[in-house]
Amino acid sequence: MQYGTVSKAFYMIGEPIDGIIADKAGNLYRPYQFFVQHMIERGYAANTVNGYAEHVYRFLNYITRAIELTPGAIDKSSLKLIIISYTSYLLHAEDAPDPIVRQIAIEQGKREKTSLNSLVLIDNAISYFIRFGELKQLEEADEGDITPLFTAAKSLISSFESKNIKKNSMIAGVIKGGLTAKERVSYGVLITKRSSKKNKVYSTQSIELSCISGLIESATNLRDKTLYSLLAASGARTHEALQLRLTDFDIHKKEVYLRDPAEVNRNTLGLTPEEERQLAWKGRNTETTFLIEPFKSMFFRYLGKYMKQDRVSTCGHPFIFQNYKTLRPFFCSDRSSRIKQFKKAAKKSGITDTTHISPHSMRHTYGGYTLNYLPLPNDEFGLPIQYVRILMGHESLSSTEIYAKEDEDLLKAQIQYANELLFDANEIDLKMISFKYQESKLREVKEEVARLLGKEGKND
Repeated sequence: MQYGTVSKAFYMIGEPIDGIIADKAGNLYRPYQFFVQHMIERGYAANTVNGYAEHVYRFLNYITRAIELTPGAIDKSSLKLIIISYTSYLLHAEDAPDPIVRQIAIEQGKREKTSLNSLVLIDNAISYFIRFGELKQLEEADEGDITPLFTAAKSLISSFESKNIKKNSMIAGVIKGGLTAKERVSYGVLITKRSSKKNKVYSTQSIELSCISGLIESATNLRDKTLYSLLAASGARTHEALQLRLTDFDIHKKEVYLRDPAEVNRNTLGLTPEEERQLAWKGRNTETTFLIEPFKSMFFRYLGKYMKQDRVSTCGHPFIFQNYKTLRPFFCSDRSSRIKQFKKAAKKSGITDTTHISPHSMRHTYGGYTLNYLPLPNDEFGLPIQYVRILMGHESLSSTEIYAKEDEDLLKAQIQYANELLFDANEIDLKMISFKYQESKLREVKEEVARLLGKEGKND
């Protein structure tokens, strides 16, 4: 057989962001369109949409070709191996040990080997596609309209898996369906868990709480001081803070709200089509933020100065943070430049190692503080993890989502108590908080010992 002459199962029409691919007969592949459209509707940045779309396009061509080359009927076991073999295709390319994988790599001209660190991003794209592409097709299409790739997998899904498939990707479901540890080592999986050493290298690190005020003060302009203090006070994701609008805060009540841009009338945003594509939203279960001191006071103080002295009100858009040169929304600026400015402020404040910090570090610090050190009215420290999920805007477990709305008043009361108890507008004593935390734990141990001794006395 002559390699390199086999045509692909799908062909892309236009750019990836257009979401149009067709098979050899010219039939449009609707799941791909659903998938791309969903990303656009959710406000994903254009480069993210393009990147995810290209990853899925290559995956579809691989899986379709692998199904063609696999002898015999495609059962659950063989489908599992085909999906898993995509990891080998990415990592080994034409040097893959499996002959089918190697043949597809040669046919499709896959010579460059994908780095191990890229697998997580590729898996995210494929899992997203399964959830919002393939599943959307199943919900909306008639039986005869379902395309071959999904038809091959549909018959393999048990009733239990059907009920849970919206929470877990089909890929994950197939991989988790009985793989032994030995099989995982032999075949690899697309979702690759890095070692702890790798995580330390590539993960954003938190910043010592006592260092943050100095970092904020070291920023070179009012806009950045306002932004950094907001990130520290709220634990917001960077894109959430950057997309803050004039209507998203109440300066009298000292409250800030983080709102999904997809739920806002986009005609009021004053954005160009390219700027609109850069709107992002990962998802929150509440728009309310729970601001901690002293950064809460710093934010509103700097916000007032920034609005009066620096922000140009005739810029044509409602976003608080704007580029000083172009006056366009700051979220449209280069991300690497924003990180560079952040590290510059960190170094100026005395933080010597800035290798693994970024504005996102503020979120890690906020999460660690609220989970471990936040002083509570009952002389304990640290909120229950389900509350921290709400604070951070993480996707909660189903049981937590039910109570999220009711918990907001309690969270506000606890945050206010901590603010009034320990902090003034400019200083924070983390050592004292840590001491009180350890003191409370010691008290718990003493109480437990006393309880056990009392119980033994009764038994005697």
